[in-house]
Amino acid sequence: MTSESVLWLAPPHQLPHDLATLHAAANRPDRHHTPPGHGRVRERKPREAVFDEYFAVARCACAPAPLLIDALDDTLAKVRALSRNPDGTPTEPDLELAAHAAGLTPRSDPHELRTHATVRERWIQGHRLFFALTQATIVALRHALHAPSPAGSAVGLDSAAHFLRAGASALRVTASFGVDDYHDIVRPSMAPPHVPRTGFSGLWSADHRVLVWSLREWGRVAPAKSSTLRPAHRRLVEVLTDVHHAHVGVCSRFVGSGPSLLRGAEPGVQALERLCRRRHADLDAAPAGKPARLPDARDATLTRHH
Repeated sequence: MTSESVLWLAPPHQLPHDLATLHAAANRPDRHHTPPGHGRVRERKPREAVFDEYFAVARCACAPAPLLIDALDDTLAKVRALSRNPDGTPTEPDLELAAHAAGLTPRSDPHELRTHATVRERWIQGHRLFFALTQATIVALRHALHAPSPAGSAVGLDSAAHFLRAGASALRVTASFGVDDYHDIVRPSMAPPHVPRTGFSGLWSADHRVLVWSLREWGRVAPAKSSTLRPAHRRLVEVLTDVHHAHVGVCSRFVGSGPSLLRGAEPGVQALERLCRRRHADLDAAPAGKPARLPDARDATLTRHH
């Protein structure tokens, strides 16, 4: 694994608590810098280390916002190139909305033709984008939690919804290959001897763990927040449901009633649906309100500092 192939991310607990920090990193003059040569985090939980290594992710205890912005920019560009129609138009416009929510201006030609990748490359690149979007969602949820006004919290919630919706797009692009390819190429690569542990799972991801905690924390405090936040909260709940449906759809297509790598005899779809219900319950403790249309991330309200 060369330094050029590594996706650098900060440990998720070090991520910033406001979107303004991300936007400032997106606008810094030294964008696309050389990968960090120091500060690499080596002390991690064993399963998290195995998970990161499989996807060529390295953790750096340096400036988390620039790392995340560069990771988003790079992974969005790669997956965008995998998800274009033959005429160059995007098949997943939610990827563009997520870029704008992070303060990024896409650096690729909007009319470029799609590129081709092996099944393994597609699996890796799509997941790496999903990880970067997961970290961006954590930042947005922290923004919602700590914003001094309901308007600021709403910006955080709607940004989180944009990042999550782009995550569903990333899942679709990641899994856009045949069932036989999954069983012949992808699934064996996640089991011994290719990885040193059995039970390979997204639950091993440090970013997923912190995202779940952040969703749970927002669900816990949401009922006490201003009633003006209920539409934004409901939009977040609906988008999270869409992400879960996308994930279950991928699992159902590839695994069907077969067992997951993690749960052994338990059918993979059944285990995933149970986890999805639990996540939904953690978040959806707030009273219901009629959801409004999710604002376009390019709206000025999403780039204003709160």
